[in-house]
Amino acid sequence: MAQKTSWDGAVLSESDINTYLMGEGGGWSTWTPTLAQSGTVTATVNHAVYGRWGRMIVAIFRLTVTGSGSGGSAVTVSAPVTAARTFMTCGQGGIYDSSATLNYTGNILFNSTTLIDFRLHGSGVAANPQLGVTGFTAGLASGDIVTGSFIYEAAS
Repeated sequence: MAQKTSWDGAVLSESDINTYLMGEGGGWSTWTPTLAQSGTVTATVNHAVYGRWGRMIVAIFRLTVTGSGSGGSAVTVSAPVTAARTFMTCGQGGIYDSSATLNYTGNILFNSTTLIDFRLHGSGVAANPQLGVTGFTAGLASGDIVTGSFIYEAAS
């Protein structure tokens, strides 16, 4: 349902108020994010939902890797809605490396208007992840988990 504006003689209904309070459409929508690390990496989508309130998008995802990626390359996830701008920090995320039993956590940012990537911290990441494409230097492998939550402005 499209956002409503006021007009002369308008009467708000209970349904209009509930839609406004609950967000556009009244609920979360699902999306199927694409996971990549120097090419598409197959993954099971455990959870991927987003809400839209006007141009504000709130998204949450959890992916379990079933394929493999290429070490030294950025880990990216497709966004549910095209963003208004790039290179902005918009949330938090992480990668669980199941073979090393290590968690890498850090910031999520848009590297294009359709893809997010990670600036991770901790043991096993690049010495200065702000200078590289990503702080996670290993290749994604089956059993790894990629998670995140982020908030951003949609392009339209």
